[in-house]
Amino acid sequence: MDIKKIFFERPSPAEIKEEKEAVILEDKIVVALQELQPHQYAVIPGEKFGTHFNPAKFLKHGETFDLGNRPFGKSPRTLFRDAVSDPQTSFNTYMSGYSFKPLIGPDKVPRRIPFVELLEAARILAYGAFYPDAAVKIEGEYTHAKKVGKEGGSFLISSPSRTKKHGRYRFTISSIPMRFTEPFVYLVPYSFGTQDLGVESKAFRELRYTSQHSIESSRIHYVQAHEIAAAYAIAEAQLKEKNSVPLRFLVFPIASQQAVDLYTKLLNRTLLQVEEGGKIKLKHLGQAHIEAMLWRLVRRKGYESAFDDLALLEGRVRNYNWNNYVQT
Repeated sequence: MDIKKIFFERPSPAEIKEEKEAVILEDKIVVALQELQPHQYAVIPGEKFGTHFNPAKFLKHGETFDLGNRPFGKSPRTLFRDAVSDPQTSFNTYMSGYSFKPLIGPDKVPRRIPFVELLEAARILAYGAFYPDAAVKIEGEYTHAKKVGKEGGSFLISSPSRTKKHGRYRFTISSIPMRFTEPFVYLVPYSFGTQDLGVESKAFRELRYTSQHSIESSRIHYVQAHEIAAAYAIAEAQLKEKNSVPLRFLVFPIASQQAVDLYTKLLNRTLLQVEEGGKIKLKHLGQAHIEAMLWRLVRRKGYESAFDDLALLEGRVRNYNWNNYVQT
């Protein structure tokens, strides 16, 4: 099983540099990365992110695109498109994801979703297509009770780990819209939640406090790739049952192949230039740096460059090219 997880491996900085020419990226970074040639690797100076850029703080407290609280008559996809295309958001602001809050019930804890997690969810689906025994599996569904129309369906999920010598994750997922019951179908998606997903990064991101006088809640639900991949898998399975509601009201947009290409270049062919102890060093980009760059694609090239609304419906997402650090 573990040999299959080469699918998720990342080259070391030394492997990225090996027999390749460095290209220093000072401006128009997204365009330059897209034009990177097979014999080259990219270097982004750390100061491009600003002198006060704190990666850990950025992932927990950075600005997000807010989907708002007026969903009636609009799908989550439409609200998301409107939010990321809002011209009032500062063009130069580094964004750390998008967010939404439950609109019904006592739960008011915000959900935060980074672009990186959307991409990793797509990669988990592609991994399952490449290795069918490792695919996300729906082990149980609870969708027939009368209240499902008002509260959404619940599912028991088994998902592959991306880490060597680590078994599968089993968890439950809830608030999946299953029926077109107005007005609830417009409200249910934003209560999305899971239980028992023991992923370390999720637990760490949820450990945070806002400033003493902030009106923002300290608590968040950090939505992680396994949860999103499960929502995608449920939407696909329901399509086979002639039920398009879970896909239509899916609260997680599907990244495009163009976004995947940029992501893999940031992961596997780009290094961060930093000064440590008076010496210049080249290191991997961290998730925070990658997240900031990914949203640049949306801001500079538009929604369609980064997201593919038909990728699940037409089956493309499972066949995306994740060519990793093989020359492209």
